[in-house]
Amino acid sequence: MSQARPDRSAAATASDPAYAEAWQALRGSHQVLVDQIGRELSEAGLPELSWHDVLARLDASETPLRPRDLLCHVGVTKSGLTRLLDRIESAGLLERRSCPSDRRGTFLAITDSGRETLAEMRPIRNRVFEQHFEAVLSRDDAARIAGSLGRVGASVRGELEADDGCDL
Repeated sequence: MSQARPDRSAAATASDPAYAEAWQALRGSHQVLVDQIGRELSEAGLPELSWHDVLARLDASETPLRPRDLLCHVGVTKSGLTRLLDRIESAGLLERRSCPSDRRGTFLAITDSGRETLAEMRPIRNRVFEQHFEAVLSRDDAARIAGSLGRVGASVRGELEADDGCDL
């Protein structure tokens, strides 16, 4: 399902400088922000940011989640997610539970140790995010970015869901 593209002429292509600059700004700012958060977590002796993302998602859920429920929220491939979950489970921060209605199914739940680790990680993640994202963007900027990137996500969401890649 493709959305209308405002302000884009029929002649515009992926090589259009405005789109190329927006793409590079998105990728570059995401990468340096993630790197900074990761560096500060590491300096504090804490796990990487992807662990925070998994633990935060599990902590926010009232019920255990399936691994596929995390896939599009962690920024890794399916096989990468499996390895990530294995490492987090080995550290005792999450547990896998069997699905009572489907023996092949697995549910994930955060442990008490996972909540403690998340509580140590959260202030670092939030401080860096506030310093380098919230402090430089107005609420209007944030709303425009969320709307624009939401449309980008919606334009491919159906394909991802059809391929069983995401459950958004």
